[in-house]
Amino acid sequence: MDDMIKKIQSMTLSKTDRIIADHILEHINTVGFQTSTALADDIGVSDTSIIRFIRKLGFKGYSDFRADMNARMAREYDEKQKELSPGQKYAITKKRLNKDSLIQDTGSATIANLQKSYSKLSAETLEQVADIILSSNRKYIAAFRGAACCAQYMASKLLFLTPNVISVTQADATALERLMDISEDDCLILYSFPRYSEINFILLDIARQRGAKVVLITDQVTSPLANKADIVITAHVQGLGFTNSYVVPISISEMVVLTVSGRNDVANGDRMQKIDEIVGKHKLY
Repeated sequence: MDDMIKKIQSMTLSKTDRIIADHILEHINTVGFQTSTALADDIGVSDTSIIRFIRKLGFKGYSDFRADMNARMAREYDEKQKELSPGQKYAITKKRLNKDSLIQDTGSATIANLQKSYSKLSAETLEQVADIILSSNRKYIAAFRGAACCAQYMASKLLFLTPNVISVTQADATALERLMDISEDDCLILYSFPRYSEINFILLDIARQRGAKVVLITDQVTSPLANKADIVITAHVQGLGFTNSYVVPISISEMVVLTVSGRNDVANGDRMQKIDEIVGKHKLY
């Protein structure tokens, strides 16, 4: 809210304006939930005074002011959540989880994550990722801790379609050892979500230094890793509990795999058929 404070400090305020400003800044976390009438009653001024002050702040009307306040609060909440450890999230969410509506609440949150992510994803982006995968010699698929499931899924499915797929899921020196041979003929697909582990930055730097293409699947385009990637795909992972929800990145991984599998040079190949024959023969399913 620093920009709001600076804006108010730069204004020439009347006595009434100052009273309104002081109240808004003191109740900055809740003022967006109030109507103009309720706010005026709390402060002891008229509705007209509230509307006049809001317009001085640069808003068209009170509804725009409320929407902005609530959006700011949502952003600040998200930022604070990213900084919390799983233990801290657990302590907070345990109190607010409702067992009676857990299935409905989880389903609603998952659908919201999917809708937000799908709205920012295009078929063109998926085709670009497929181009990178199929034009690369080695495909390094990396993710760590909770997100490791995304890399494991992507790597296991791509292996049916194309050779030289390398999974990197151990957040230790072995990750660096596996990536050390990456070159300009290769690509790195990296999943990284808050709290962004330092090893993600190291791998990205290695890939960029070697000239490899980088596809980053992360929570937002402003991720601190985003400026190091050739393609950034955003996947919302906000969970109800103490962990991220990886439904969306798994779903996006499936889309990538399906896009690759639909390419003529892949669909007409016999790699999957050969794998199926060996798996069936030795009952390795």
